[in-house]
Amino acid sequence: MSAPRLRVLALEPYYGGSHRAVLDGLVERLRSLDFAFELVTLPARKWKWRMRGSAITMAEEARALAAAWSEQHPDGEPGRSRPNAAWDLVYASTFVNLAEFVALAGDAVAGVPRIVYFHENQLLYPNRHTAEWDYQFALTNITSALTADACLFNTRYNLDGFLAEIPGFLREFPDHRPAGVSERIAARARVLPPPFDPQPFDAAPVTRGRRVRIVWPHRWEHDKAPEAFFAAVQSLAVEGLDFEVAVAGQSFRETEPLMAEAAAALGDRLVHLGEPESREAYARLLASADVAVSTAENEFFGLAMLEACYAGATPLVPDRLAYPELYPAECRYASPGALVARLRAHVLERSGPGAYRALAEPFTFGALVPRYAEVFEAVARG
Repeated sequence: MSAPRLRVLALEPYYGGSHRAVLDGLVERLRSLDFAFELVTLPARKWKWRMRGSAITMAEEARALAAAWSEQHPDGEPGRSRPNAAWDLVYASTFVNLAEFVALAGDAVAGVPRIVYFHENQLLYPNRHTAEWDYQFALTNITSALTADACLFNTRYNLDGFLAEIPGFLREFPDHRPAGVSERIAARARVLPPPFDPQPFDAAPVTRGRRVRIVWPHRWEHDKAPEAFFAAVQSLAVEGLDFEVAVAGQSFRETEPLMAEAAAALGDRLVHLGEPESREAYARLLASADVAVSTAENEFFGLAMLEACYAGATPLVPDRLAYPELYPAECRYASPGALVARLRAHVLERSGPGAYRALAEPFTFGALVPRYAEVFEAVARG
């Protein structure tokens, strides 16, 4: 059997949600291109603990995997660029402290090129309570970026914002402030969006009921600002407009009672509340929506909104964050009042389905996997 095109060690300490969907999809499709993967993952919970401590656990597992590989290949694999290494590339998310991982893994990853993927960054993340600010999370992002040979960001907003915030953050150091950090990271950084799987949406028929359906497909967390969405649709309800609302996304204990109370106030206009039971059910729900809304205060990309576009819904997104680089002006609103006005217009004059599907098509796995393969090979081969 011939050696694989590339051996990749993938590290994901927050293996759930969009992180898992993107990684699993890449692994599946790149394996069909003769890439070999070994995944080291942890469940998607307690993200602060993951960022602080996952490097210890993952380094131990990487050393064990490398030792097993060495036993099977005592003379290495001649013909490879690193004949005595178990992997050609390390691919890590920002939930692992890459610098700590590399140090703790030692010889298991010595000399192996490294990529870190920024789904988000802690320098731009909104904190509700200033007293909870922990410098370590931002430092983890910075040291991981400095440890990597390549840094991939999901949007230009994410990349540019991260680089812009670094100098001010480093000025918080009491002394010995490092210089040129942004420039060093910029030299190894590029934008590469996360892909999504179009198959469930291709299989879901576009359906439209009697009433215009508005969907909010996000995590029930404070940074997605669900209260802003409910305020907007309640305004329409008070006007007596006839429409219906579907609220999808993962629920959390802190916000669940507030979400349930706000949703209940919609009465029979509420037709769905909670995370769909399967990917197929989620696709059917999005395919039944006329309009998809984001009210996010924090968004570095927003796969759910692009999936809704692909499924046939018209997107309405805030004119901020990553959205201006992904959506045209007619899909963006500048204020809560503008959101209400745009929703009112959609309820009063229903638009046809699928008008914005073309926005999402460049972000499918089919469109993006060749770019990932190219980047992986370029970094691995140096």
